[in-house]
Amino acid sequence: MEPWVHFLFPEVTVRCTIQRVFLFLLAPLCCINVFAAVVPAAISATAEVRYHFGDNVTWADPGFNDSSWAVALGGLFRLPPFHSDGIVWVRFRVPVPADNAAGASLWLFNPHAVSEQVFLDGKLIRQSGELPPKPKGVRLPMFTVLDPAGISQQASFATIALRLWYPPAFRYSGGEDHVACELGSTAVLKERQRAERLSLILSWVPLLSLDALLALLGFGLLGLWRWVGRRDLLWFALLLIFYPLNHLLIDLPVIASLPITSHLWACLLVAGNIPAMFITVKFLWILFDLRVRPLSIVLHASWIIWNAVSFMTIFATTPSPALAWMMPIVIVSLTVFNLGTLLIELRYLVTGPNRAIAAAMAVIPIASCLSVSGLDPTNLFGIPHLELFQAGVFFVGIFLSVMLARRAFAEWREVTRLRVEFSAAREVQQRLVPAALPSIDSFQIEAVYLPAQEVGGDFYQVLSRKDGSTWIVIGDVSGKGLKAAMTGTLALGALQILTQEPLEPAEMLSRLNAQLATSADGGFVTCLCVLSSPDGILKLANAGHLPPYQNGEEIALESGLPLGITVEAEYCELAIQLAPSDRLTLLTDGVVEAQSATGELFGFDRTRKISTKSAEAIAAAAQAKGQEDDITVLTLTFAPAEVLHA
Repeated sequence: MEPWVHFLFPEVTVRCTIQRVFLFLLAPLCCINVFAAVVPAAISATAEVRYHFGDNVTWADPGFNDSSWAVALGGLFRLPPFHSDGIVWVRFRVPVPADNAAGASLWLFNPHAVSEQVFLDGKLIRQSGELPPKPKGVRLPMFTVLDPAGISQQASFATIALRLWYPPAFRYSGGEDHVACELGSTAVLKERQRAERLSLILSWVPLLSLDALLALLGFGLLGLWRWVGRRDLLWFALLLIFYPLNHLLIDLPVIASLPITSHLWACLLVAGNIPAMFITVKFLWILFDLRVRPLSIVLHASWIIWNAVSFMTIFATTPSPALAWMMPIVIVSLTVFNLGTLLIELRYLVTGPNRAIAAAMAVIPIASCLSVSGLDPTNLFGIPHLELFQAGVFFVGIFLSVMLARRAFAEWREVTRLRVEFSAAREVQQRLVPAALPSIDSFQIEAVYLPAQEVGGDFYQVLSRKDGSTWIVIGDVSGKGLKAAMTGTLALGALQILTQEPLEPAEMLSRLNAQLATSADGGFVTCLCVLSSPDGILKLANAGHLPPYQNGEEIALESGLPLGITVEAEYCELAIQLAPSDRLTLLTDGVVEAQSATGELFGFDRTRKISTKSAEAIAAAAQAKGQEDDITVLTLTFAPAEVLHA
């Protein structure tokens, strides 16, 4: 049975036995059962009821012989056929109170009729809505007390006739309706009416409590989303908020005993379903990171068709071939939506990191399919009005709230840890480069350091020795983050100690390598050492670093293994003599690995061509290409005193 018919006829259900699942979530339901136990039993008919399809106003006459009409057992009668005028007459013979001098009233229970006329002994005493030929449905409160005049005190029985009209959409799948009536003291019946309305409200409290719990979870996850920024949290929070809102929009007129037109109810149905179904698809696509556009189009088209066609069928007042074709479309479109979402969840139930979530989400389309087929039991777990679909939404909401909240909290802790590590690494990284460059006899030196967003391990140092020579060291630590920065700090600490010893560049690298190979935690360091003398003689040794450039040409310097790999590494040394105005350029791989948005690298050729420019110009050119790593450039120009004075 369609969900909108199931709402209008909640008493009309197919009784079946289902296995109890999610036992670990039954504790709150047991508590609700205690409260729900105060709800009275269902109302039964108070007199024999007979009904007949068709329309004839003479059937309201108390003298009319209705013995040939069908008997409505327990007050239940079948709805008119789809292709009929939609009218059914229902007749009662109810006893008149022995003493009605103080005033007698008619108590009427008629929960679902869209339009009706009530006759007492052939006299029209109430009309709600409009009947054919221009019908207009208005649903009234289920429990009504009428104060008719002219009840004969001599008569033992009064004849009550109801002329009821049902729209074609409600008649399509068949089903039954339920009526009951009674004559009695006005004061007693009005008190009974108040009690029944209170009982009705109380019967909905358990289900509303579950919906309120889901909505609170939704708002809680919404706050958590503002904190951690996960998109799946945002859409699941909206799902938990809009599902209860959808139930409330549909059920509120019944709960509050409010009169409502069938057209307004159709608007409420669509207003609640559209956001809930849209959010469901959006959540699945974000949760499972789906890229299947055709399936997305099918699911969105199915819920749009379902809501549009449901809206049109509820508005229809007369049966027609077009309407008969539209009714199956309602079921087919909803089935496509349910099966489409179910296939996605079953796909990720088999493989993927979200199996538990996929299994939980699969409950909702399965329950919806059962509802469409009419196999959805009501009053589950002893809770009035609780159906399988709503129970599935509740269990899934609780389960996924816990799962997603735990995942978000773990991610938040990891982000916090990384943020602390990043801050510490930045602080350490600032020590890897000198705050200011010292002056070097006979040389002009320029250095530029451009850190990338992610903390890397580039470093350089300019350290003077007592004999007037100067160490110029540039390097790059493997890896990123705090570990790389700490390894760089370890290398610099050892370097500052070793610079006080009379070592040559190859010896310096060997000593640094021995220190890092025994102390570093799995990383390695590329390093280029240059020992400069005031007379322009440079001694160079390389441990896996980019070779330097002299006047725009790469120096053929043999490279050894990076530092920290093995203590057995050996390093070679090269000495060169600079002429006045000669320039030596040292840089890290952040220059050659700069990459454009299209994937084009800055490369070695461009680096060689601009190596004669200033350090600032080289670094700016690489950064403009697209910085991927730390960029460090250091230039050393030989400028003896006689050249400067000239």
